[in-house]
Amino acid sequence: MPPPRPPREPGHRYPSLPSSVVSAFLRPARLDALLAPWMPDAEERAFVVRCIVGEGPVHHRGASYTLVCLLGLLLEELGPPEGGAPSGESLPVPIRLPPHLARGSEHDYPLAIPLAPLTRLAPKGSPELAALVDCLTDGPPHHALANAAMVCLLDALFARAERARAGAEPA
Repeated sequence: MPPPRPPREPGHRYPSLPSSVVSAFLRPARLDALLAPWMPDAEERAFVVRCIVGEGPVHHRGASYTLVCLLGLLLEELGPPEGGAPSGESLPVPIRLPPHLARGSEHDYPLAIPLAPLTRLAPKGSPELAALVDCLTDGPPHHALANAAMVCLLDALFARAERARAGAEPA
């Protein structure tokens, strides 16, 4: 564990940690296990995990890994799942290539983004919902897939919260 950092002086920026320090705490198998309910195919899951923790700047990999794992820990705290992943409507996460690299029809990543948690912020079919989905699925693979993974886990968290609330309500 690195020593605590002293208070920042105005205009002072701390040096970044070496990428080896960040890479040392990334556990792809942990993400693989968390994504299994949404992606039963091991090869597809390995591809998505590699995109999240093996691509892009190391600080993005570390941040995405941390946030996905924290959501996974919260899900585990709520007890064992009742079945697999929530089975609501979802949208594909498109593979977006720069125009000079695009060839033929567009393709999608093997992980979809659930709509149920997002409809808590914007009505189904609204331009606002379309904008939320676009913001979450745009960008390089490490961003789009980490965002989709987090929304999957949030969907499961909301589903468990609803079941817990339903069980706590008087009959």
